[in-house]
Amino acid sequence: MQTVLFIYKYEYLEPLGIMSLAAFLQLHGHRCEFIDLAFEKDLLKEVRKINPDIIAYSITTGCHSFYQQLNLELKKDCRFLSIFGGPHATFFPDFIEEEGVDVICRGEGEGAILDLANALDGGQDIRTICNLWVKSIGQIHKNPLRPLIADLNTLPFVSRGLVNKYEHYRKLHRRMILTGRGCPYRCTYCFNHAYHDLYKGNGRIVRKRSVDHVIRELTIVREKDAPRRFQFVDDTFILDHNWCFEFCDRYEKEIGLPFIVYTRVNLITEEIVRRLKAAGCVTILYAIESGNDYIRNQVLKRNVSREQILAAAQLFREYGLKTYAQNMLGLPDENMDSLMDTIELNVACRPDYAWCSIFQPYPMTDLWQYCQEKNYLTDEPIEATFYKKSVLNIPHRRYVARLHHLFPLAVSSPLVRRYLRFLIKLPLTSLYFAIWHLHRAYAYFFKVNWIDWSELFIRERKKG
Repeated sequence: MQTVLFIYKYEYLEPLGIMSLAAFLQLHGHRCEFIDLAFEKDLLKEVRKINPDIIAYSITTGCHSFYQQLNLELKKDCRFLSIFGGPHATFFPDFIEEEGVDVICRGEGEGAILDLANALDGGQDIRTICNLWVKSIGQIHKNPLRPLIADLNTLPFVSRGLVNKYEHYRKLHRRMILTGRGCPYRCTYCFNHAYHDLYKGNGRIVRKRSVDHVIRELTIVREKDAPRRFQFVDDTFILDHNWCFEFCDRYEKEIGLPFIVYTRVNLITEEIVRRLKAAGCVTILYAIESGNDYIRNQVLKRNVSREQILAAAQLFREYGLKTYAQNMLGLPDENMDSLMDTIELNVACRPDYAWCSIFQPYPMTDLWQYCQEKNYLTDEPIEATFYKKSVLNIPHRRYVARLHHLFPLAVSSPLVRRYLRFLIKLPLTSLYFAIWHLHRAYAYFFKVNWIDWSELFIRERKKG
């Protein structure tokens, strides 16, 4: 039996990927532990106590350097094999060359991390395991990908006990569920098109668990953790209408809790909205991204019309659903006029909350390539957050942070909208940031049924 420690830092979401890997390892007899950096006072003490054989990290571009440096610090005092997975390791496998990185995992990790743990347990060679790149005695062994998992029903339910060691997770009133994997769309700012290319000929990208399998997990979580609502985090929850209809019918009868769901407006029909509402859906998330038709459909390749966005928003209002609109600013080819298009389209949609992210040009995406060709890229590293600054060479770059902080208010307030071009010129970034936080907390609690006040004030109780 190997002891595998997963290290993570809380980012407002349950780490479902980590929880799935842990469940798969536990099913096959390995011990799994979890540390959330947000809730540990003495990381090194806790790592020594666990004494792991393997420490695993799931990394995204922007936070990869943080975890690599953390790993180096731990290696000064502890002996373990380090493995890095997630999007950054998948698309930038040369990360294996960084100091202290022993193994990286590309793509789906369940089979690979189990093979790794089994090989270490049996004293076998780990250098030929599919999906892994392994550093050994100055050489890097690069292995091919294994096929994608065809039947997601064969996977165990994610290990919620792994994270429930922390009071914060135990008391979350909103539990997250993933009903499938993969996305058929190829938006230029997303890794999906690169993922399709990576796995070409190696299995179906889009896969869905059966309705029965999802309902069984929901039943267990409802009875054990007593959540007040569920959030389905699939990008393509309503992609298969027949699946969605069957799910809604059973959810209404067998689960009966309010839920939150992500949708894509070009898939919306009145029947879908009616079924979701009847089943208990309270909040819909949908992406506008840009209100400018050229940027949304030519630059971002969303292939969604203004009419589809407005029609979906109208349906959501008619059926009394709370709405959370997702947007981006700081995009290539954007200027103040096209940004105002985004604000005005949000105004027309009347969402209960208009979220906005600052675009980050992730390498290996089509939009990163476009930024490179158009000389938008700067030498600055990609931000780990979506609300601090732009790293693009765009005309309104110095105002992007202020635009971000004022965006939701500009959508909800005609007064802020009227004076927005003036307000962003004032050196009040810190004040706007504080206002943004307060407005977001207000909207999440009172407007979109996102969180309860108690979740804002959970603190871990430490011993000693």
